[in-house]
Amino acid sequence: MPWIEVIEKLESKLVGTLKGTFTPMDGVPFFRVMYPPREEREALRQFRLLSERLKQQGWQVKCISLTHVFREALVSLLGCKVEELPEKLKKEERFRDRNELKSSLAEYLPLEMARIITKHIESKGLVKKGIAFLVRTGTIYPFMRPSHLLARLEGKVKCVIVIAYPGISVGAFLDSETAGLYGGYYRGEIIQWR
Repeated sequence: MPWIEVIEKLESKLVGTLKGTFTPMDGVPFFRVMYPPREEREALRQFRLLSERLKQQGWQVKCISLTHVFREALVSLLGCKVEELPEKLKKEERFRDRNELKSSLAEYLPLEMARIITKHIESKGLVKKGIAFLVRTGTIYPFMRPSHLLARLEGKVKCVIVIAYPGISVGAFLDSETAGLYGGYYRGEIIQWR
């Protein structure tokens, strides 16, 4: 399914959800847009164009880069300033095994990132008639999968969430191995690349 069809399908479902004429699967207003990882640049462009179109139609829209959220969460969890982050991470890696550090971050990052995203959404006044696009999702891998983050956001945000999903099969984020029993279930709608 080329970008035109993907974006048209997404836009139709988003507007339908906001107008109350479409109910996403499970009643959860989350949308995952799947695409091959090599399409990341085009995905960013398409989401930006769609968000501008939706704004022109009068909807509240915010694009949130998970790269920035990830950095903000690391700063918070490690108790340092942004400019100190690279050195702090190197120091942590020297004192801990890399897998131990990865595991520790994977445990605390989803909750902290959800808190930061919720804060950004609330600061922009996005309500039920608003949409938040979460882009640059590849940043969170291998610390967590999108499903972990969305599980933490469910029930905390009132707006519609669209998450970029650089992978072409459910659970195979960034073309990695399928997440298995606990990582492949997604509440909400999935817009698949064909």
